[in-house]
Amino acid sequence: MLGTMAATAAGCGGDDDGSGGSGGEGGAGSTTTSTVTSTTGVATSTSSGAGPVDDGNDSIEEAEELPAGNNGLEGTLEPLEEDADYYSFTGTKGLPVYLVTDAKPSDGERDPTYPDTVITLLDADGNQIAQNDDPQDGFTNDSELLTVLPADGEYFVVIQDCNAAFPESAFPNGCFDPAEVVSFDYSVQFLPLNLAASETDSLVAESEPNEDAEQAVSMPYELNQDESAYFTTFVFGSFTDEADVDVYSFTPPETPEFENALLAQLSFSGPSGPEGNGSTVDVSEVAVFNATDLTSAYAKVDPSKGGDIAVPVEAGQEYFVFVKRPAGEVGENDFYILLHSRTSSDPLEAEEATNGDVATPEGGLVSFPNGGGGVSFAVEGKLAGTEEAPDVDVDVYELPLDDTGEGWTISVICGAQRHGSGVRELRAEVLNGDGTEIDAAYAETETEAKELFVDSKAIPEAPEGNRLLVRVSAGTPAADVTSRGYNCLFAYLPPAAD
Repeated sequence: MLGTMAATAAGCGGDDDGSGGSGGEGGAGSTTTSTVTSTTGVATSTSSGAGPVDDGNDSIEEAEELPAGNNGLEGTLEPLEEDADYYSFTGTKGLPVYLVTDAKPSDGERDPTYPDTVITLLDADGNQIAQNDDPQDGFTNDSELLTVLPADGEYFVVIQDCNAAFPESAFPNGCFDPAEVVSFDYSVQFLPLNLAASETDSLVAESEPNEDAEQAVSMPYELNQDESAYFTTFVFGSFTDEADVDVYSFTPPETPEFENALLAQLSFSGPSGPEGNGSTVDVSEVAVFNATDLTSAYAKVDPSKGGDIAVPVEAGQEYFVFVKRPAGEVGENDFYILLHSRTSSDPLEAEEATNGDVATPEGGLVSFPNGGGGVSFAVEGKLAGTEEAPDVDVDVYELPLDDTGEGWTISVICGAQRHGSGVRELRAEVLNGDGTEIDAAYAETETEAKELFVDSKAIPEAPEGNRLLVRVSAGTPAADVTSRGYNCLFAYLPPAAD
């Protein structure tokens, strides 16, 4: 079921482990020059190495028909730095399709000894209309492309490795080292999506008119196989004109219960354009309203600036979602794909009454190992102020240094406005254990277009109490958004391995 897949994204990573990036020269082991054809936008190369292996589908003219369904086809990318395999299928205007590759082993979805696949979709004339390298959640390097076809006719699918698709990011400038790859095989599937109406299906088709709450299209929840959680709901919508507003509704189920707060997540697959999902428009605003108050948004964000929504909600309460487009002419394929999930928050702020001062920080945050070999803490908080001063609040958290060592660093990532909250100018400051400031570089502020990210700052020598503190504060909240939540991740990381 599509609900189990990750959202799509374009580009070659930018991951800390060297799985993606940009810039630089061509691949390892040979002298390679690259060009991009004017009709396809797909990288082709010539090499002084062993040369390409002719596997019978190395051009549009040799494209192999890609059948619809779960069986798919198998292929080989060899040599990895050069090979491009072409497939074809026939589709109709407005058809949602899911293209997915599988090269990585199931127990190593980011294993650098297997291809890092890239999917490029071309129209009948060979023009690039969409592309995906890694899914948006970064769980795997097996590319997945979710798009909506712009016209009736033939389409071509090109499968490449990162090194061949993005020569400027070829190893060592982002892509994995092709010399380390031990298997060159992959599979590719073409799945047309059936959006037939169902009260329990996680695939939803927009139906016009849906311009207000009375016409809202319901977003249902589909239980997974063991009924322990719900699949992500995928809504396929489009804008019919410049002023079109689309409205949806959801009511979070009460079960299964969560230990922490129940969150509603709303995001869009993207980015748009020929290097993304192929849409000719960006969504400029998504706003959530509680059904009991349609005058003030509970949460609101601009997805075109990188925002999404992740806010606490009440089980059994109905909410409405308003989706808007920016001003401007309607494009040839102005679609969007809205993703909605019901999930649990991080552990909740527990000492709101006393954690506003560095002398009485909130301790006892639950620690957990992180992917960098260190230890992390996370919290879901609220900057709601008091009855006397509703717009003024500060939260201070204590982070013990018991599990750290020499050369370790601290990072802080927090979000509020960029996740739909009415909190503005969210600020996090890393302090010494005694509450004194360390340096301006240990503090950051969130904006609508920029994450709050304190990036790998050295832990000071012998901090007081063998701890650090993080002070979270904000500016004047938005007058038109009522939620006041934020979430923070605090991470201690060891020195990078040589």
